Amino acid sequence: VCRGCSELEHDQTVEITASPAYAWRRLGLVESNGTPTRRGVVFGFFQGGEGLAIAAALEDETYPIDDLIFDLANIRAGPRFAGDDAPLGGRLGALCQQVYERADYPGYLEMGVPVHYGAGAAEVIHELVTNPSGRYKITSDSLRHGDVERALLEWRSMIRHIARAPDLEWKRWQDLKSAAGTLIERSPSPAFFDFPPLLAAQQRRFGS
Repeated sequence: VCRGCSELEHDQTVEITASPAYAWRRLGLVESNGTPTRRGVVFGFFQGGEGLAIAAALEDETYPIDDLIFDLANIRAGPRFAGDDAPLGGRLGALCQQVYERADYPGYLEMGVPVHYGAGAAEVIHELVTNPSGRYKITSDSLRHGDVERALLEWRSMIRHIARAPDLEWKRWQDLKSAAGTLIERSPSPAFFDFPPLLAAQQRRFGS
């Protein structure tokens, strides 16, 4: 077919680049006719690659909503919480890498996970929300109270956004919205936590 094409010479020399439409199809955001998929609709509710991670988790029927609601804290956490563990670890990170084949999409995904993803924040936020008195055990030389406050602020912002997002005819999405609404009402804001001051040795370390 191509041999008789009048554009063959041009097509053999032009640089091939991936279009946005190709990326949408590759990520499962649109059908072949351009209609948004359920994943694509959820993606549109969020910024960057956040909706991709949330949609992937909702599509996995074995992923409990009660776990996912806290794992969302990892999406904006960055690398500070991972410590010596893999920064892209955790169930949500592993699932994203599998679903999106560890692909890179600048501004959206790196190695298949949202660009600001960082493992470890979910466990910290879970501890803060379920056992506020244990907050004194959370900070360390490598994890400052400012990191924890920021992670809590970002997590509350995300679940508030989910609680107020549009409805979908998808039970797991509705369950996530319900869980987000419940938690935003009973989870304390960062201002609630009176973290202990840094020790003199810690102040010298971070001030150097």
